[in-house]
Amino acid sequence: MGIKNVNAQEDYSWWNTQQNWDGITHWSNYMIFSPYYMGPNALNVPFTEKGRVGAFPSFSLYTDAWFSDGDHTQDMGVHLYVPVVAGLVALEAWGVGLEHYVMTQQLAVERRVRDEQATGTASGDAYFAAVVSLVRNRKFPDMAFRFVLRTASGGELSDARYTDAPGYYFDLSAGKNFQLGQRKKNYLRGYGMLGFYSWQMNLPLYRQDDAVLFGVGGDLHIRKNIFSTSVAGYWGYLGKTKMIIVNPLKPVSYRDQPVVWRFSYVHDWENLKLALQLQGGIHDNIYKSVRLTITYVLPALFSAQNKSN
Repeated sequence: MGIKNVNAQEDYSWWNTQQNWDGITHWSNYMIFSPYYMGPNALNVPFTEKGRVGAFPSFSLYTDAWFSDGDHTQDMGVHLYVPVVAGLVALEAWGVGLEHYVMTQQLAVERRVRDEQATGTASGDAYFAAVVSLVRNRKFPDMAFRFVLRTASGGELSDARYTDAPGYYFDLSAGKNFQLGQRKKNYLRGYGMLGFYSWQMNLPLYRQDDAVLFGVGGDLHIRKNIFSTSVAGYWGYLGKTKMIIVNPLKPVSYRDQPVVWRFSYVHDWENLKLALQLQGGIHDNIYKSVRLTITYVLPALFSAQNKSN
């Protein structure tokens, strides 16, 4: 659901003219269910898994500031991580609780949004995940499998903030530690993931979009400090194919292949972590962002003989 400033009687004549409305087709069929034509949280690039399952539950609060030439967005969200068996199986849930956005009229026309003044607030989709460790604590890299379900709970499809449609993805990740010197807490961890991402669309000939999901990165652990860098994205099969989506006067390239870079710094006080993340677009992504996260690590809920690092 979202909250917007509306007049007593809404007038969509601006949209009718800009989008060459045929007078019959529902406005939602004019929308483009692609990461390039949606808000930054609608079909964002998943964070890269690192081949392992944690030992302790945690609760995080985060806030983002997104910047682009035509869309400035701020949001607040939560992330819950619960190991069912420490180091082996974990459940996760996360999502944006509140998002505020301001779009230029030029971008509003490109995204086919309904309101000439595309400003307001929205709530986001909820994500639920399960992560299972496959290989750990051996000479070979650690390996883990993740499955994620995205609900259709996000609001303001009319302003291209969320798709109001479900999706899912799964991936296999691998990672390995490389010790630096004699100190146990000083090490480099390299990791990568490969998977599949799919989401529901609104096109008669394409009811869903499928993509290859990928990511690669590294973490440098120096005592209580963690420096991370990664590149991640997904590569949809429609790509730059020119498509006529309802409006015959405005064929568009679907642009479903977003790739981003991320850099983050984490200071770890064991039970409390503070993180700062920077992100920028490499392909099919117009945003730069800054994220601040506060994480509280809880005592272990379930014991296990071996815990992950």
